[in-house]
Amino acid sequence: MKFRHLMFALAAAAVAINAGSAAAAEKPRIAVILKTLSSQYWKVVAAGAQDAAKKYDVDLILLGPPTEDAVEQQINMVQDALSQHPGALVFSPSQPPTAVGVLKKAAEAKVPVILVDTGMPERFTDYVTFIGTDNLAAGKAGGEALAKVLKKGDKVILLDGAPGNPSMTDRVDGAKEVLEAAGIEVASRQPAYSDREKAFTVTQNILQSTPDIAGVFAGNDEEALGAMRALQQSGKKVPVIGVDANDENLKAILSGDLYGSIAQGNYQMGYLGIEKALDAINGKPVDKRIDSGATLVTKENAQKVLDDRANMSQ
Repeated sequence: MKFRHLMFALAAAAVAINAGSAAAAEKPRIAVILKTLSSQYWKVVAAGAQDAAKKYDVDLILLGPPTEDAVEQQINMVQDALSQHPGALVFSPSQPPTAVGVLKKAAEAKVPVILVDTGMPERFTDYVTFIGTDNLAAGKAGGEALAKVLKKGDKVILLDGAPGNPSMTDRVDGAKEVLEAAGIEVASRQPAYSDREKAFTVTQNILQSTPDIAGVFAGNDEEALGAMRALQQSGKKVPVIGVDANDENLKAILSGDLYGSIAQGNYQMGYLGIEKALDAINGKPVDKRIDSGATLVTKENAQKVLDDRANMSQ
C-alpha cells in the first residue's frame, strides 16, 4: 500500500515537472535585430522592445551591429537568431535587397517577420507588417521647415545615408523635392553613412568648394551634428535640420546651434514590434502597414519633447 502511494506521488511529481517544463517552453521567444545598438535612435527602439518584452513576459533576443553600414554582420545576426528557433523576428534591414535571402529562410521556417523603421523591396512580401515612419513625408516636413527660413536662390547641402538605405534616401528625396519647388538650389547631395564624423568631413569638403551655403538637411541627427560642427569651425551660422530628435540634438536646438529635427516614433516601433509579433504568433490579424508618426521639433517644443521623454523613462 505504501509502495502504491509512493508510486502515485512520484507520478504526480513527474506530471507537475512536465507541466512546468511545458509552461516554460510556451514562453514566446522573439528575436529583434536592429541596424545598430550604438546610436541613441536605435537605443530608444531597443528600449521600446525591452519594455514590451518585460510586460508580456517574452524571451527576448536583442542584437545589432556596431554601425549601420555593417550589413554582412547584421545578416549573420539574423541567421544566428533563426538558429535559436524564435517564434517571430522583428527586423530593421540596413540594406533591404541584401536581406531578401535570409528573410525568405525565415518565411520557409514559418517564422513571422515584423519589419520596423525600414521596409523591404517587392522581392520579399511575406512579412506580417511594416511599422515605421513615412520617410518621404518626414523629409518633406524637414524641407518645408528649412524652406521657410531661406529664400529663393539660396544654396543647401543634403546629407544622405549609405547607398542602398531606403529610409535615408526617401527622407532626402522628400526634402529635395520641397526645397527645389521653393526655388532653393541643392548645391551638393552626398552620402554621409549616418555617421557624425563622416558628415563632418563631407560638409567640410563641400564648404571649401561652395562656401556660400545657406542651410543643411541631414537624413539623421548624427549627420546633423557632424554638419553643425563643420559649420561652426568654418565660422558659419546657417540652419541645420536632422531627423530623429535625439537628446543631444534637442539640446543643440535649445542652444540655437541647430534649427530643428524631425522626431520619429522610434520607441513605438520597438514596443509595437513586440506586440504585433505576439499577435502573429497567436494567429491574430495585423495591419500590413502601421505608421509610427513623425513631428517637427524646433526651439518652441524641444524642451517639451525632452521632458516627455524623461517622464517616460521613470
